[in-house]
Amino acid sequence: MIRTGIATIAGSALVAVAAAEVIDAPFLQTALEVVSRASSSSEVLSLNLTNLVILLALKVAIVAFGLFSGGATGRSGLGGLGAGGDLSLSQTDMTGGMCFILLTSGEEEKLGCVQRAACESPISAKNYLSAAKMWYKMHKIIKVVPFEEKYQNIMVSVNEAMEHGNTEASCEKYEW
Repeated sequence: MIRTGIATIAGSALVAVAAAEVIDAPFLQTALEVVSRASSSSEVLSLNLTNLVILLALKVAIVAFGLFSGGATGRSGLGGLGAGGDLSLSQTDMTGGMCFILLTSGEEEKLGCVQRAACESPISAKNYLSAAKMWYKMHKIIKVVPFEEKYQNIMVSVNEAMEHGNTEASCEKYEW
């Protein structure tokens, strides 16, 4: 019942997005993978809700950091956070987020997709990495905050892709 609801909501969101704007092929393909995985009837947990909560917590931490680090005077005409980011999510950000969920659910081949999103959107990647580092520090201080060692590998990989994207080199080496 819950899986059907998730699939229905995700499908409706895809239709709404499709009606609103042109969808890139990687975004649509990744969204369909997430929906098909969420509506699967296997006994394996198809959508790792812990990873989804972590991803949302990181986004909240980014927004909070942006609001409280620079204050109203710290923001300029960039239209976003003090670090030059934006409060809205692009298709690249959403594709990277869905790939992250699939990656942490066990699909190791999705690391390249996460790296491609970081390469194509280095400002967002920098914000997510800052939040991830803050989460890791909280884990070290407060042992109750969960942080698996596999996330360190993801952080290193995203940092490398972000630096590659900052050089304005092609992101073609990372696959969706």
